[in-house]
Amino acid sequence: MKSRWLAYALVLVGLLSLGYACKGGGGDGAFILVLETSPEDEREEVQVDTRVGFRINANIDPATLTDQTFFVTDSEDTRVQGVLAVDGEEPDTAVLTPDGPLSVLTDFTATITTGLTSTSGATLEQDFQWRFTTLDSAWGEDGWLESVGTGNSDQPQIAVDGQSNALAVWEYTETAGTRIWASHYTRVFLWGEPEPIDDGTQPSTNPRVATDDAGNGFAVWEQMTNIWTNRYTVDEGWGTPALLQSVEITTARSPSVAADPAGNAIAVWAQREMNGTNRVVWASRYEPGSGWGPAASIDFMPTPTVGERISLGMDDDGNAIAVWARQTGSLGWVLWANRYVAGVGWGTAELIKPDPETRALDERLSVGPNGDAFVVWVQNDPMRGDIDDIWGARFSGPGWGAPERIDDYDAGNKKEPDVAVYGMGGIAHAVWSQADQKLTPDFDNIYASQYTPASGRWGTPELIEPANEDPNEDADATVPRIGVNAAGNTFVVWRQNWQDWGSIWSNRRDPEEMSWTPLRAERIEDEELAARQPKVVVDENRHAHAVWRHNHASGAWVRTNRFE
Repeated sequence: MKSRWLAYALVLVGLLSLGYACKGGGGDGAFILVLETSPEDEREEVQVDTRVGFRINANIDPATLTDQTFFVTDSEDTRVQGVLAVDGEEPDTAVLTPDGPLSVLTDFTATITTGLTSTSGATLEQDFQWRFTTLDSAWGEDGWLESVGTGNSDQPQIAVDGQSNALAVWEYTETAGTRIWASHYTRVFLWGEPEPIDDGTQPSTNPRVATDDAGNGFAVWEQMTNIWTNRYTVDEGWGTPALLQSVEITTARSPSVAADPAGNAIAVWAQREMNGTNRVVWASRYEPGSGWGPAASIDFMPTPTVGERISLGMDDDGNAIAVWARQTGSLGWVLWANRYVAGVGWGTAELIKPDPETRALDERLSVGPNGDAFVVWVQNDPMRGDIDDIWGARFSGPGWGAPERIDDYDAGNKKEPDVAVYGMGGIAHAVWSQADQKLTPDFDNIYASQYTPASGRWGTPELIEPANEDPNEDADATVPRIGVNAAGNTFVVWRQNWQDWGSIWSNRRDPEEMSWTPLRAERIEDEELAARQPKVVVDENRHAHAVWRHNHASGAWVRTNRFE
């Protein structure tokens, strides 16, 4: 199947001749002539997913097409790695397909040397070069992910796979009840037709979704009082929904799911004990070829109250971490965690925020490719006048580090944190909304901080959305959600009051940048009425997907935008 990025590349055969040709030895045909190049010489705003190639006036001798006779270098003279080949249907054409996207806003030079020959033995008279510059990517036009019926959609979730495809799931409520719907995105066909993925027999809510590198996906949700699941496969689409709980079937809620690149998955949820009112955290693991295994408790401290969510993540080797909040006493909330080790199983649950005098709320977890993990939360301290701060803890190597405060502002409350860790180096970004009295007027604003393993600490928080003193143009910014790929391309989306309605905004930061640029923040939706519940994911080619719940004339549906 062709990738959609091919639509961005210039067609190598059939381009108008640009006249870039080496001298031909007085026109007697003794030397090769370069007839066409792609991209053209001096072209700007070239897509980062482009291929690089050329066509000559003779068939190319494949044995002489090597990385020494045709190569592409960036402004620092670093060569672009990729697959080099003579076109199978056009033997006068050579193409370099890079292993990944080219760097944005970068000057590239393509070189053909005199070592390249035609099948008749002709060569270039001298080395031939052309230059081009890649563009910066941009958000596109937002649109409805669904446009069916007159019901209301809620709780959109999205995941991206290793093929730059995406899966979105959400609740959809109409007269007949509430069901779980889904849509699949590919680079070729874009978003597909939404479809229900539950069995339709009982109300279904609170969906979660995960994908593996091959493009298969897993959805879990609450169906009435139990946890259900369905699996998406590349060849067949969604399968048959099934009850995920086993062994003890009691009231359950708060499901989460995560998958590793190889297609293993883990689901967790909170479940009431068989003979009591206490709740414990349960888990089940999926293995390709075997399906979901038996569910088992990963928690030994039953209490009546488990938090509204259980955060879950997996690394590239199939290890997983689950984190959940639990109330202790009348006020305190602590955080527990357990870790699954591939080939071994779950360990013993442990306290990672043990202080029972403060409240840990709204925890969020991110697990990096190498297993480094960060959890962030809102911590309320009654001894400080019920001020809410942003705290976090890091897992690396043998275990969890001590909790530490991330924000640095004592005069206002903070809320709605999120975190993302990328790459093998363990760098992480935390974001949150802050009631910011140091800005005028007093709005909730979006802040971010970066954790750097070399320093072992979180950096100074930065404002990542532009402050605007006109209340008609700017107001509260809330619910920041963050996504990052393995290279460190980081995107944040949030809900911002804008001209009397809630709108969705975004900012982004590339790995080589030392800080956020607030003026880069931009509105990524163009539809009036309220927008809320934003989510964002980033694939390994620096494409991002945002989804959110957006009101329309008679209810609310899911809306989306894509960063190319």
